[in-house]
Amino acid sequence: MLATTTRRTFALQSGLRRASASVQEQRRLFSADAVQSTDESSWDTAIAQGATEETKRELASLAKTMADIKDAVQRDADRSTNVDFAKFKQQLTNSPEIVDLFQKAYTTLKLPKYESTEVEDVTKAFKVLEDEAKKQAAESAKRIEELEKELVLLKEERESLERVTMDEIFEREPEMREKFNEQIKKDEWF
Repeated sequence: MLATTTRRTFALQSGLRRASASVQEQRRLFSADAVQSTDESSWDTAIAQGATEETKRELASLAKTMADIKDAVQRDADRSTNVDFAKFKQQLTNSPEIVDLFQKAYTTLKLPKYESTEVEDVTKAFKVLEDEAKKQAAESAKRIEELEKELVLLKEERESLERVTMDEIFEREPEMREKFNEQIKKDEWF
C-alpha cells in the first residue's frame, strides 16, 4: 500500500514538473521571438525625432530599459530544460527504479499545445494606436505649416503698420471706410 501511494505521489509530482517544464519551454520560445523582433534603429529614429532634450533623455532611458529586458529574456530563453536522469540514478542508489518511472512518465507525457491570440490582439491594438499617432502627426504638421504662414503674414503686417496710410487700409477694406463715414456724419468720434 505504501509503495502504491509513493508511486502515485511521484507520478503526480513528475507530471507537475513536466507540465511546468513545458510551460517554461513555451515561454522561452515566445521570449526568443520577442527578443528577435526588437529593432535598434527604431530607437535611434525616435530619439532623433524628439523635440526637446527631456524627450530625448526619456526615450534613451526607455531604450536602455528595453535593452535590459531583452538581455534578461535572452538569458531565460537560452536556459535548457533537459533532465539528466543518469545523474539522478547515481544519486538515488537505493531506488533507481523510481528514476526509471519518472523518466518513462517524462518521455511519454504529451501536453496540449498552448494556443493564444494575445500576441495577435496586442499587435492589432498597437497597430491601431500607431496609425492614429501617424494621423495626428500628419495633422499637426499641416497645422504647424498653416500657423507658420500666418505668423509670416502677421510679421509683415506688423512691420507695415508704421508706414501704411488710411487710404491703403480703406482700399483693402471698403466696409471700414463706409463705417467711419457714417460715424462722422452722426458726429460719433469715439
